[in-house]
Amino acid sequence: MDRNRAMVKKLLLPFLLLSDPDGAISSSYGVWEERGILTPRLPDREPMAIPAIVVVRSGVIRYVYSGVDFADRPGDEPVFAALDEGER
Repeated sequence: MDRNRAMVKKLLLPFLLLSDPDGAISSSYGVWEERGILTPRLPDREPMAIPAIVVVRSGVIRYVYSGVDFADRPGDEPVFAALDEGER
């Protein structure tokens, strides 16, 4: 939690970050891989979250993007569109 708080402060993020080490929340968004993900750094396939961006606004899931690795991110447009959708 302290690391998230420091990251939000460092990057001046206008949103909260979520830590979910046991996958309880990630599972509900469909971005948890129980079988694990095989990577060069993690050859033992431990359960982990799939790199993802989830936009939740007013308690409604507006957008979910599942990436293939930590650097796989969508462009800004679909994320901002999902954020704008909650304001209408």
